[in-house]
Amino acid sequence: MTKILIIDDDADFVEANRIVLEAEGYDVDFAYDGDEGLRKLREIKHDIVILDVMMKSNSEGFSLAQKMSNDPVLKSIPILMISSVQRKTGFHFDYRTDADYIPVDNFLEKPVSPEQLIAAVKALVR
Repeated sequence: MTKILIIDDDADFVEANRIVLEAEGYDVDFAYDGDEGLRKLREIKHDIVILDVMMKSNSEGFSLAQKMSNDPVLKSIPILMISSVQRKTGFHFDYRTDADYIPVDNFLEKPVSPEQLIAAVKALVR
């Protein structure tokens, strides 16, 4: 069974997406900040991470993605970044061309429909 870790400080977002993903047959774990997420990633093998940007700081998700990309064990785990950072800050980026700063496999702007979420997860999990 595919194991997903959602790292987001919005409990409602986590719960809504946990329900959607579990209904599709995924095993879902969650963390409410980058430190807890990193600890869980090091304890349990996850197949994909769904990561927010703005948690304890406005760039916490970016920092965690960089830590993961520099870690020999974690760098192979796909990251689906889902955030409202672009809408809230006006900061626009493209994960395909800004990979040095934002080493993620896909980016979706919140809000995300259940269909968008499932399609994005399926595209990253093989």
